[in-house]
Amino acid sequence: MATREEIKTKIKDLLHELMGLEQSEINEDALMYEDLGADSIIIVQLYLSCQDHFNVTLADEVNLAEPVSVNSMADTIERKMQA
Repeated sequence: MATREEIKTKIKDLLHELMGLEQSEINEDALMYEDLGADSIIIVQLYLSCQDHFNVTLADEVNLAEPVSVNSMADTIERKMQA
């Protein structure tokens, strides 16, 4: 099972791939829409990639109307992995 730090690193890696952001530029509490400039397509791609990578089901966790950050996404993935 992945550690919390490994989960956050993977999310940051994916943000780099999808948006060109450097890991050092990504504040783990920054909101993806408001602070990082992600759109709903990027958020969905991020969830799908994490779902595949960590072998968890996140479809019921995706609410595009709610703010999401690296930390909140890591919390969700970690909770799903422990279930």
